[in-house]
Amino acid sequence: MRTFPRWAVLGLLLMVLPGCGYRPVALGLEATTKERPTLAIPLFDNRSTEIGLESVFANSFIEIFSRCKAIRLTSLPEKADLVLEGKIQSVAYSSAAFFNVNRPLVRRVTIRVEVQLTRRSTGKVIWKDSAILQEDHVADLTYQQGEALKDMSIRRGAATLAHKMLDKVLLVI
Repeated sequence: MRTFPRWAVLGLLLMVLPGCGYRPVALGLEATTKERPTLAIPLFDNRSTEIGLESVFANSFIEIFSRCKAIRLTSLPEKADLVLEGKIQSVAYSSAAFFNVNRPLVRRVTIRVEVQLTRRSTGKVIWKDSAILQEDHVADLTYQQGEALKDMSIRRGAATLAHKMLDKVLLVI
């Protein structure tokens, strides 16, 4: 029985697969669509008691979505094809691990967020989703360090949610 060199098999696959319609996703998007849809991400509605979360979440979403080549971001919702709106419903803080009865080692922030994608031209809601984010951070004895660690965990949660919502948006465009 005769065996073929690996490079020959690989070369044959590279020649045959494009004929079957297989191609890298990024190349396919730019080649098949002339105009990418525009998306606006306004400030989130903040119904929690934590000040400033509306801009933290909106900025995180804008940063993550701006890296995607399949959509174009716009700052004007009235000029966008799609509008992604979010509502921060609640924020809660708790201790997740303890050094002793009086001293927590790990603090947890729990944020409940609702996100919806709307087609602006028709006003139709394409999808609606709610998420509960939980992020842990080390509890620090100093107030300033503790606040900085809490802020980093909130930003990490916002980025994680933005990545999940980007995947959902890409499924419908």
